[in-house]
Amino acid sequence: MNDNTATPPSPNGGRLRLLAAVVLLVVLWCVVLPWAGTTAYLKPMIDRNERWGINPTALFYTDVEHMTYKDHLLRRPSEEAVPAKRPR
Repeated sequence: MNDNTATPPSPNGGRLRLLAAVVLLVVLWCVVLPWAGTTAYLKPMIDRNERWGINPTALFYTDVEHMTYKDHLLRRPSEEAVPAKRPR
């Protein structure tokens, strides 16, 4: 037998996979995630963030007022605190 007679891929195969991926993402985003937000595990966390006024879509943690006290922990020391390198 000759196994070199592979059939070419269907031109619609890529489109069907793309459509399946898009449908999967839509179902995940519009059905699964909203349902997960109502579970006993995540609901208290969501309620606490809403009570504290934390914006879950903030780009950085420093965009949240409740986290500004931690801001100094991650900043680099000032230029004066870092010893200058001496040229050779």
